[in-house]
Amino acid sequence: MLAIPIGKLSDKIGREKLISLGFAVYAITYLFFGYCDSFTAFIPLFILYGIYSALTDVSQKSFISDITTKEMKGTGYGLYHATLGLTLLPASFLGGWMYDNINNQIPFYFGAVMALTACILMYFIFICNKDKKSCS
Repeated sequence: MLAIPIGKLSDKIGREKLISLGFAVYAITYLFFGYCDSFTAFIPLFILYGIYSALTDVSQKSFISDITTKEMKGTGYGLYHATLGLTLLPASFLGGWMYDNINNQIPFYFGAVMALTACILMYFIFICNKDKKSCS
């Protein structure tokens, strides 16, 4: 339900801002996934996870299109999906290991920290470099 309106918004305000916002939403969502143990708490958290997904999925693919030349679009998408595949496997392994060997909340907290780190990096690398006056 949100992918089309968010896609339109990314055309207006920039994909980088929505990707960064999506990472922030992910960090908040995962922080609370680790913290909450009530079934009723998970319902709004899954809705929030859906908002994260709408913010990042549409914007990331559009961002790839923006930063690649017409001749390299297929290569750009291939590299994007290869990177996702190559990083999701060890991330899932690490999350499972932490769940089994430390406790069941640690993978969520770790995911929240990584998402917050990605949010901050996205902001400083792409948003500040694009709009210098917003970072002064």
